[in-house]
Amino acid sequence: MKKSIYVIIAFLSLGLMQMNAQVIQGTTSSSSDIRFGGKVGLNMSSLGGDSTYSYDSKPGFHVGGLLEIPFNDMITIQPEALVSLQGSGGFFEDDLNFWYLTVPVIVKYNVWDELYIEAGPHVGVLFADNLDGNSFGGATTNTFLESNRLDFGLGAGAGYRLNDEFYFQLRFSAGFINAIKDTKSKNRVLQLSAVYFL
Repeated sequence: MKKSIYVIIAFLSLGLMQMNAQVIQGTTSSSSDIRFGGKVGLNMSSLGGDSTYSYDSKPGFHVGGLLEIPFNDMITIQPEALVSLQGSGGFFEDDLNFWYLTVPVIVKYNVWDELYIEAGPHVGVLFADNLDGNSFGGATTNTFLESNRLDFGLGAGAGYRLNDEFYFQLRFSAGFINAIKDTKSKNRVLQLSAVYFL
């Protein structure tokens, strides 16, 4: 687990250093072109794939902020910091609620007019859940199930810029790490978001 964290930190650090170097060299837009925005939206999440627990989709939400960093006329880098309520419905007595601090780094490509396609990695840190004490079939989970504190995955989707202030996104994110240790339970999240740029 520690090795995975170090790899992720190194990957993100190298990417930020490269972007900074290109700004200094003048290959990207100046810092005055960087924009800050607030982001809020809905989640429809589940955990991918263990039929033993019959995971169903559940609604949630996300809220946070982002930067929009122009790379050139066609490509924009969008790092985000979000609080995201995810998890699953289904066989458990109560919906599984996982609260993450999620940091996606999204590359947006302008394909036509105000339409964008986007993709990029995300890192999530779990800071709260209700796994301990939840139950199914009369058995409580605290006897054998434990959550992972780290998530890492990829997201892809599309966005539409309505005007200078409003931008809308539809994105699907898939985690690579089980949310519940030793159980097939990778995060699957469909997000519909609205961004307001200041």
